[in-house]
Amino acid sequence: MAPHMDLVSECRAAAVRVLPHVRRTPTEYSPVLSEASGAFVYLKMENLQATGSFKLRGATNALLSLGEGEEAVVAASSGNHGLAVAHAARAATVRPLIFVPEAAAPSKVGAIEALGAEIRRVEGDPVLAESEARAHALETGLPYLSPYNDPAVVAGQGTIGVELEEDLERVDALFASMGGGGLIAG
Repeated sequence: MAPHMDLVSECRAAAVRVLPHVRRTPTEYSPVLSEASGAFVYLKMENLQATGSFKLRGATNALLSLGEGEEAVVAASSGNHGLAVAHAARAATVRPLIFVPEAAAPSKVGAIEALGAEIRRVEGDPVLAESEARAHALETGLPYLSPYNDPAVVAGQGTIGVELEEDLERVDALFASMGGGGLIAG
């Protein structure tokens, strides 16, 4: 079987796995963007997820895919991934430890803490927070949950594609914002 087909299967399995824990967001037709572009434009409303972003899909799939006996996970985030991990940790009954850069928005850090995550602040930029989180995970043997470089996270983000396939008769082009690449990889 082609590697592409394996990823498709993983995304479909992830869609079933996360269904009780994430919202199946609407795919909304945009008259304004359609008129401006001369195409039929639809928007996937991931802002309606409980944490306000698509990252909940990947974090939930990854945490629900952990092996038996895992009690805690480590992640690094300046906001949305940390929120997603903290929220999904409740369903997976694991303790989340989130490394955040000092410059992270206080409102995001507060929201992550409010969901029950332990926070470790790291001086410097997000790359340093990720580096310290990875080192801590290696040191302690805890799983590290990457926001973009984890097959289970990517498959979880790919559940958006599963929904688009179900919602739309045809897709000629897909536009996605890109930061670390977790969304577009899925």
